[in-house]
Parts: sequence; C-alpha cells; structure tokens
Amino acid sequence: MTIAEWVALGGFAVAATAMLLVTQTKERVAWPAWLVPAGLVVPFAALTAYAVFTQELFGFWPLLTRSPWGLQAWFDLLICLTAAFFLLQNRARAAGMKSEVWVLVVMTTGGIGLLLMLARTVYLERQQAPDGDVHGGEAGGEDGAQERT
Repeated sequence: MTIAEWVALGGFAVAATAMLLVTQTKERVAWPAWLVPAGLVVPFAALTAYAVFTQELFGFWPLLTRSPWGLQAWFDLLICLTAAFFLLQNRARAAGMKSEVWVLVVMTTGGIGLLLMLARTVYLERQQAPDGDVHGGEAGGEDGAQERT
C-alpha cells in the first residue's frame, strides 16, 4: 500500500472512531467541546495547504470530472456540506452568528469552514448557556442577542 492509501485508511479509522464515541456520549461533556472541531482544522488545513502547494488550487478538479466515481465523490461532498450546514445554521443563528457570512466560508473552503463554523457555534453556545442547558436556552438569535461572525 502507498502512503496515501495508509493516510486515507487512517482518516477513515479516526472518523469512524469519532462517530462511535459521539454515539456513546449521553451527557454534555465538561471540557470545552469546541476544541474538537477547532483541533481537527489544523491538520486538515495543513493537508489542504500541501495539496494546493503541490497540485495547484484547482488540482482536484480533473480528479472529480474524469470518471463517474469522481463525479459521485464531488456530489457526495456537496450534499454532505449542504446537509451539515442546514443542520448547523439554526444553532449558529441562535448563538448570534450571521449565516450569510458562514455560507460563503463553507462554500469556499469546504470542510475547513464547516469545522470552524461548528467550533464557533459550540463556543458561543457554551458562553451563553447556563450550567446544564445544552442549547443555550432562550438566549441568542431572534431573541435579541447581538449577531456575531
């Protein structure tokens, strides 16, 4: 196996483990949960920077448009980003964030922007929420909180 194949399998293993751990979490964690998506951004952004540096900004495009599998991967990415943004944007708006700004960030940076949006949302929710209230109670969004980016 090549190094790239090992990295791909390692990424799958990390993602699967993270998803399984999340399903086992019954209560709100005491530590700053926003650090998880924020921490994931760093190595992912580094990998992205390496890809851009070695393959140019749109080096992914020929891979995605060359075959039916490439197109399937492209639409899978778009559908997953859209679904995740759809699910997150109401929480982000309730926390006082401007969805219009974040849709541009997510559409131009993909998973990096989505992870940053998630980290910011969780951080703001934790700042607003009284102890034991996972979603910030009545604070935020249309209830009079100032909008944040």
